[in-house]
Amino acid sequence: MTRYFHTIIFLIGLMSPLTVVAQSNDVKADVTISVQQDQDFWAGQQVTLNLDLKTTGFSFSNSHFNLPEISGAFLMQTDTTTVKMSEKIDGEAWQIVRYPLALYPQKAGQLVVPSINVRFKTSAGFSTTQKAFEFQTEPRELTIKLPPGVKDGDLVVTTTSFELDHNWQPQTATAKTGDAITLTVTRRANDISAMLLPPLPVYRTKGLAAYPQAPEVNDKSNRGDLTGERIDSIIWVVEKPGLYDIPGIRFQWWDPDNRELKQQIIPGLNLDIPPSPAGSVTANISDQPGQPYKGFLWLLATAVMVIATAFLWLRIRRKTVEQPVVTEKTTFTTLQKACQSNQPGQALTALHDWLVWSAPTLLPNSQSIILSEFARACDDTRLTAEFTHLQEALIDSDNNWQGSGLLSALQRIRRTIKQQKIVQSKAQLAPLNP
Repeated sequence: MTRYFHTIIFLIGLMSPLTVVAQSNDVKADVTISVQQDQDFWAGQQVTLNLDLKTTGFSFSNSHFNLPEISGAFLMQTDTTTVKMSEKIDGEAWQIVRYPLALYPQKAGQLVVPSINVRFKTSAGFSTTQKAFEFQTEPRELTIKLPPGVKDGDLVVTTTSFELDHNWQPQTATAKTGDAITLTVTRRANDISAMLLPPLPVYRTKGLAAYPQAPEVNDKSNRGDLTGERIDSIIWVVEKPGLYDIPGIRFQWWDPDNRELKQQIIPGLNLDIPPSPAGSVTANISDQPGQPYKGFLWLLATAVMVIATAFLWLRIRRKTVEQPVVTEKTTFTTLQKACQSNQPGQALTALHDWLVWSAPTLLPNSQSIILSEFARACDDTRLTAEFTHLQEALIDSDNNWQGSGLLSALQRIRRTIKQQKIVQSKAQLAPLNP
């Protein structure tokens, strides 16, 4: 009996501390916000704000806060991880849960971070009733500086590490009508979200259609260290022959550690697109310095020999081979075959050859042949749509392009052009009885 009595007394002794804690529900809570760094704040730089939820209780639950919109800056939570800490305030133990927030100022001047509404629940211990709290943080004011050398209003990236890669495809400037040229640019920067890296400027000009692609953005966080990566691509499709100069792109960033404005330039690309029908051959004759007559006579003799040889060869070949004659009919036949074989590159080249004969009827004052202008002159929405599908097929190699729709629209336009030519020829005839 005595042994059972001592056992009951021992169990009551173990339960007594829990009973005391359960009866005590006097729990306190607070919220503070602080700036992690004490250095200069630069435009385009990640500034870390620490949002601390505090309690004298045992744990947190149902934590929630809404980030406000800030004029001239972006405020975001780049990582869902939290930091758990504890500290003593006036001899009392406090539990702390820290939420790191990333602030990206976009312009210089005074920046005010508005109050943040925070609510959460906490309890004094196990088996105690949770108590709900709601707070508003104090507004914070920061002075943002503009890096030297950066114009006010320009977007700037502030980072200690910036990597830039680019690739031209094809890598040579040799191209022809219907070809696609692609520029791919990859940027990686520390302590910045990829969505804040500015898009590429797009060079646009007649005869060279530009198609910027949707960017690929990716943020990687490793123990609180953020790295943003953005991949941009621009595709240019050559619509007509000519000289094109795609300018280079300059990227600049501010290194806050070394206080240096750095830059890197992606070189541009010069394109000399020859006419599709290779019908003319030109030669540049330049005499050697000091020997003008000798050089001229040598070139003249060479030219005479070449002409004589070509004349004899043509006389022999003319008996057996009939030289093809380029006409509106032959160019449209080539275009028809390209559409029927579903070859978008060949179709675009043949289309430009055919437009040399057909476009002047609808665009008599045009000095260049551009698909969009031709479709607008035809006032044919279906033809415009087919031109768009053709250009998309040149960009997307997986596009299963079918040329029947384009061919049908062009056959209809061709009949219209022929009718207009008949009307124009009749209008130009002189009256029978003047």
